[in-house]
Amino acid sequence: MPSERTTVTELGTALGMLGFGGIDEAVRSRTPVMHSLSPEMWDRLARLRTGGAYDAEFHAAWENGRAFLAAHDGLRGRLPAVVEWKGTGRAPGDEVAPIDLRVDHVYLVSCKYLSNILFNVSPVHVFDDLLTGGSARGRAAREGSPGGGDWYAEVAPAEYQALYEVVRRAVAQGGFAGASVREPARAVVHASRGPGSPSAVSLPGLGDVRVGPGDTDGAVAADSERGLLLTERNLPERASDLTAEQRDTLGRSLRGGWPDGAKASYDRLSAAVAAASVRRWETTMNAGRGAGESMLWRLLRVGSAPYFVLGSSAARSLRLRIATSWDWRQRYALGAFTITAQAGGQPRVGWAARVRDRATHQTHEVAGHIEVRWSHGRFGGPPEAKGYLDTPHHLVPGYFALA
Repeated sequence: MPSERTTVTELGTALGMLGFGGIDEAVRSRTPVMHSLSPEMWDRLARLRTGGAYDAEFHAAWENGRAFLAAHDGLRGRLPAVVEWKGTGRAPGDEVAPIDLRVDHVYLVSCKYLSNILFNVSPVHVFDDLLTGGSARGRAAREGSPGGGDWYAEVAPAEYQALYEVVRRAVAQGGFAGASVREPARAVVHASRGPGSPSAVSLPGLGDVRVGPGDTDGAVAADSERGLLLTERNLPERASDLTAEQRDTLGRSLRGGWPDGAKASYDRLSAAVAAASVRRWETTMNAGRGAGESMLWRLLRVGSAPYFVLGSSAARSLRLRIATSWDWRQRYALGAFTITAQAGGQPRVGWAARVRDRATHQTHEVAGHIEVRWSHGRFGGPPEAKGYLDTPHHLVPGYFALA
């Protein structure tokens, strides 16, 4: 189910298009024009409106919907007959843009409130597949690798293994001395051990380790609802051999911070992953699978069909018409497209384009970056690639203010 804020902003935008006198009237109407709303979702929307916690979001969304109703680029004052809300449903095929609303089977609307995220896919899908074809999981998923593969292990195996060994040694030594105060690592052992017994660590969120008198082989019990108990013995020697359950447990246990010595290893991993990702991306593009212009279109979510972005940034409302690739080429020419490894904590790859307006000869700069990070915390889940737009939306070539 969508979050409360998402529900308010997306449905509030839709209701603003319907010509009602105010938000409360629109919510009470339960209009059949909103084809995809169940009675339960109407109830939820009414509770959110009555509660008052999202008054600002309701207002911003409502005004954006009203602007789309009046806009020459939009509905031109004509009340829609059908508004469909995607909610949490995934598109059954490839989708250029994250569409949230469809109006009269024609107008596609993406609601983007206080977000500069362009996409969230597997690294393979960006750097090898160039955001084209297939599912967002990319090549590795098509070859049957669960979760789209482990990008860290593939492009920086030595640095990845070195970081894992630091973490594994911390488990062997009885805890994470570098964990933060908010989530302190606890090492609680309730039985004496003989020399050479593997240490058992009670990591944050996993409960205490209790070793009974009969546990001479170092085996320990754990609360089954809290996940796998980590010991040196039940962690593999190679990071690439971690199971999904072990990854999940490591991810949760490392929320409080890296153990002593691991931060420097992680910094080396980040730099190596960023540099390798740049090389892979450049190699794929140079192999003829995608020129800079088409790559820029995919990064900016420019496709063969126009759509609209309604939302807000931290400084202004967003009411934009997104050009098609045909429109874009008629208006602009790409001067340069560059890719660079960037510093900044997580593995980060920056991209930038210099674009010339054919009519005015003015040059525009547009930039963004991609962060490669574990999907569920440190070591938790396979890495994902999250793309961000660094240039304000209203300054991006091909993003036109709603007229």
